[in-house]
Amino acid sequence: METRNRTPSEFVYYAMYLYFSGLSLRRVSERLSCFVKRNHVSIWNWVQKYHPKKVSSRKKKIVEFIV
Repeated sequence: METRNRTPSEFVYYAMYLYFSGLSLRRVSERLSCFVKRNHVSIWNWVQKYHPKKVSSRKKKIVEFIV
């Protein structure tokens, strides 16, 4: 059984693309307003729900020992 989403996934993906491209949450909601009316809080919830997993840093961790 599929879950019902209020906003079509195409618009959610587009909002995520805009947000991770550097736009603020309010600017993203302004850009989406011609398609669907969603506020910046909705977009923040999408970011929290669908954000890519954090990639472990490539920086090598230094272990410090007191001698």
